[in-house]
Amino acid sequence: QTITITNDNCAMLDCSVSNAILAIIIASFIYTFTGKKDKYSVRPNITWKGHVINFFLWPLQKFQLSDAFEPIKLERIKKIASKIAKYDDFESDDYEKYYDFTMDLVNKAGYSPLGHAAARDFFIKRLVAKLRTNRELKSDRFKSALETPVRKPLFVFGIPRTGTTFLHRLLALDPASRAPLGYELFDPTQRYPDDLEKDAKKRSAYLQKALDVLHMVVPHFEAIHEVGTDKPEECLMAMGNDVPIFLSVFHLLLHHMKEHVSDWEPVQAYKNYAKVLQLLQYQAEVNNTEQKDKRWVLKCPAHTLWLDYLVQGFPDARLVWTHRDLNDAIPSFCSFLRACQDMYEGERYLQLDELGKDIMSSSQNFLKNAHDFYKSTPQNKNPHSNVMYDDLIKDPVGTVRNLYKELGYEFTAEYEKILTEYIAADRAKREEIKKRTGGKKKLHNYSLEMYGIEEKDVANDFAWYNKEYFA
Repeated sequence: QTITITNDNCAMLDCSVSNAILAIIIASFIYTFTGKKDKYSVRPNITWKGHVINFFLWPLQKFQLSDAFEPIKLERIKKIASKIAKYDDFESDDYEKYYDFTMDLVNKAGYSPLGHAAARDFFIKRLVAKLRTNRELKSDRFKSALETPVRKPLFVFGIPRTGTTFLHRLLALDPASRAPLGYELFDPTQRYPDDLEKDAKKRSAYLQKALDVLHMVVPHFEAIHEVGTDKPEECLMAMGNDVPIFLSVFHLLLHHMKEHVSDWEPVQAYKNYAKVLQLLQYQAEVNNTEQKDKRWVLKCPAHTLWLDYLVQGFPDARLVWTHRDLNDAIPSFCSFLRACQDMYEGERYLQLDELGKDIMSSSQNFLKNAHDFYKSTPQNKNPHSNVMYDDLIKDPVGTVRNLYKELGYEFTAEYEKILTEYIAADRAKREEIKKRTGGKKKLHNYSLEMYGIEEKDVANDFAWYNKEYFA
């Protein structure tokens, strides 16, 4: 039988194709914007700008009309990073298994268009930083950096939302100490080594672009956790070059903590992080800045899980563990991760009780690992201390003074004056925010019940921890 193709046939075919595409779009959109199961199902809290951008990018993601929305594959990301860095020696391949695993989670997670693009950008930028650091440390100018070790660094750790950031920033104020800034960790290699002001602006802008997108889509994130290009920042910004744990994937990895992530052995990540710090301290020496010859003060909640590996990268590390009532810390931790989900998961309903379960389970892993390390490690090998959140908030200066006494550091009058002025300014800033909101609105609202957790669950699951550190 012969089929004659006419203009009418073509018109009908075009109409059928158009209707099919429209049906796919409508069906997919219904799937995306429905799915409420119970009282713990909530829509992501993002701005109208975020919704609009996701709306217009959705067809590109759905039909993969742009490279930015293709499934994220390590070999492809490596090629892109090598092209940007103009260098392709990744040295050890130890990082690949962690990247492969995490990229697979992102590909399966159903991220929004903005979330997928941002996660992809994160992977690319971390591998670019890895390559640039490798190249810099082999250059004639900086190859001597590895001859000077990182001596007796002080690490602040604890599960998220236990005061690690506040304590870290207080410790960084000591004129004898140095904390790596956000832009230094995100992009450790100098662009203009002979013009430090220009160099800092260039590297800060590199990080600021990513922060601007985050704050545009989820402006409430800043009230939960302040991140800045020129502020003391977390070790994971640089360690992400080897273990890709950061805002874009943190909630996914915690969901797989017990089965997978708790078995990671990031020894090489810590050794490479030590190299980043060696590079930064050598930059200060070469440029004769005020940061040279200072004691490193470092911070990251993820260290709580990996102290055994941390001391392999930093054999003479000093350690400070922050503790907070888990009835407050756990829901605050949940709220922090929900903000991450807001940014990356984008449009679908979030399930807060599932997030609560993940936090309860992963917190056990964090706390047990840190507890076991403290119990098995002599003080003369790696001096370690504890700081209670309530003490830190009520008396910051006294808490730091006592900590310095434990660690054998000199607590100078100059440092005390700096601390007192900083704390007064910080409290004034918070009071001003309260006045603007009529004194009724907290910057960060959360509760156990919001995440399907009861106080009796916390009491039962963490009885051992409360007995050991709060009795």
